[in-house]
Amino acid sequence: MGPFERFPQIETDRLVLREMTLDDAGFYFHHFNKDEIVEGCCFAGPASLEGAKEELDRFCIRPFREGLGIRWGIGRRSSGDLVGTCGYYDWNRTVRRAEIGYDLDPAHWGSGIMTEALQAILKYGFERLNLNRIQAIIDSRNIRSIKLVQRLGFKNEGVLRQNSYFKGQFRDDTVFSLLKYEWTKS
Repeated sequence: MGPFERFPQIETDRLVLREMTLDDAGFYFHHFNKDEIVEGCCFAGPASLEGAKEELDRFCIRPFREGLGIRWGIGRRSSGDLVGTCGYYDWNRTVRRAEIGYDLDPAHWGSGIMTEALQAILKYGFERLNLNRIQAIIDSRNIRSIKLVQRLGFKNEGVLRQNSYFKGQFRDDTVFSLLKYEWTKS
């Protein structure tokens, strides 16, 4: 199972960050086929429910099982409904670094949900995973996401020119990072 005995569920005032299972394939399929999510993530969503199950296993379930990362489903405490995902990947225990990724249903943009979720997993990353560095690589045109990580204290490290390719064009990505000592100061 990797470095965990069981999947760590995290609760905040409004949210439950929980393990995703193949039962969440319907959510995954619809969520990752919303135009705003596709554009922000820079990859096309799954073509079918079966494809959603395969992606859910590859990106959310298997990395945890193999100790390579962790991806939470973001559920509303009031209803239990999933509204997004967030987590760590490219986890390197030797240098105590991981990359953060996240996505939220556009109907909930501007509600503070992602800020609340990321604050919870930053705390988990620094305190429980013993990370020293958390980085985010964001499409340079995704101003909403850039402002989010900046509000959380991430520092701009520079641009990866033409780092990704989506919809027939190269795109620049911006690298942001937050170090443990910066997080503990805030």
